[in-house]
Amino acid sequence: MSYLPFKIGLEIHLQLTEAGTKLFCDCRSNYRGMAPNSNVCPVCMGLPGALPVPRRQPLRFATALSMLMNCEMPPAMIFTRKHYFYPDLPKNYQITQYQGGGGAPICLRGRARYYDPDADGWREVTIRRINVEEDPGRTEYDGTITSSENAYIDYNRSGVPLVEVVTEPELRSPRDARRFVEYLLLIMEYIGATNPRLDGAFRVDANVSVEGGERVEIKNIGSTLDLERAIRYELFRESKLVSQGGRVERETRGWDPVRKVTKPQRAKETEEEYLYFPDPDIPPVPMKELIEEARPLTLRDPAKFMDVITAHGVPRRQAWSIVLYRPALSVYLSAVEKGADPLIVARMIAVDLKGLMKKQGVDPHEDSSWPSPETIAALAELISRGEYTYDEIKYNALPQLAANPETPIERLLPPRLSDLSEVITAVLSKEKKAVKDYLSGREEALDYLVGSALKMRRGYAVDPKLVRSVILKELRQLQGNNKDN
Repeated sequence: MSYLPFKIGLEIHLQLTEAGTKLFCDCRSNYRGMAPNSNVCPVCMGLPGALPVPRRQPLRFATALSMLMNCEMPPAMIFTRKHYFYPDLPKNYQITQYQGGGGAPICLRGRARYYDPDADGWREVTIRRINVEEDPGRTEYDGTITSSENAYIDYNRSGVPLVEVVTEPELRSPRDARRFVEYLLLIMEYIGATNPRLDGAFRVDANVSVEGGERVEIKNIGSTLDLERAIRYELFRESKLVSQGGRVERETRGWDPVRKVTKPQRAKETEEEYLYFPDPDIPPVPMKELIEEARPLTLRDPAKFMDVITAHGVPRRQAWSIVLYRPALSVYLSAVEKGADPLIVARMIAVDLKGLMKKQGVDPHEDSSWPSPETIAALAELISRGEYTYDEIKYNALPQLAANPETPIERLLPPRLSDLSEVITAVLSKEKKAVKDYLSGREEALDYLVGSALKMRRGYAVDPKLVRSVILKELRQLQGNNKDN
């Protein structure tokens, strides 16, 4: 798809779902599953006389993220009031942070690295700022916003801590934008701040412009896949409009994931309309102690674990495949610590076991989905000693582990097949059509013969590569006999 020269910048809103409390009160940060308006108090409802007091844990998480993104941080962060008038905002202003008007966000400027598995390399993007702010409540409708006769406000979410990450418009493509957000979510999961798989745990606003047009903001995109699709569509829409002599106006649009188009929502507000000023109820929060408290969290950087794995000679894409799932990383590190071959363990976890788990519908994010490090280390040791080939473990033990990770190792290891030639002879005698097909030039018949041999001795440890080589040898001998005749 061809576009005019473009710019892409992102505003990513990340809920600190694991912070324990809301940003300024002790109501729960994870409100999911609760009855409407049951996770509220005078502070998050903005009732007269209730004063907000910043909670420490959300600020630690935000500080750790800022440190991992190499941010310039002020001596103290200053909270700011941002005024707008929606029914889901009980105070008629949001407590946030703002670079200007006397405010000071937690991050003034940074430089973030993120891994791109498509290019198998690291990329960077400039971070304009990182803000700590509170989430508003939720407005729900009977059906759609246009057809519903009523609007219902649920304030359970009001006051939940958010981190807003704003990038410069440097992202190279819609896919690049998606990869950055995916890596950012991984960081937040690793430092223990966010469970990105919870509904509404993150929302992305994409700022998109093409040469010759104004900036358009696409609001509230709730998945990384939809982020890529929304930006692709918007670049196409704007490029087509400008190329046909039209003009792209500055506006806010929404993403329709069903029709896969962006739709107009409202004219874009200017910063002046928000009437920013420092919140007089919240004194500046010094950063020095917060930085020291957050420093241990930065040791959980996914990039550091990538370096640990690749230092063993593991290919970077396999290392990434392991780091993507925290339980997989834990199993890998523990198995290697027990003396298992790091390359064998990486292949087992990152390629075959994870693939089998996904095929069987097992969630690789759950600790209970993975076998113990002891089991993985024992299987790797059998391969290292030459008692079993990798393929024998792959085709016999790993499918059982994917289905039941607690399967005892003695049940994973099938008896060895004592006489392979007997099986091959029986298969060639039984599958005469496949033999004839191969001899006539249809090489795919070899795969069928190998599969038949493996089925005939299912439950035994059989190396598929060895079966293939023996069958191939027999078939070539038959070809030679045919030529002689």
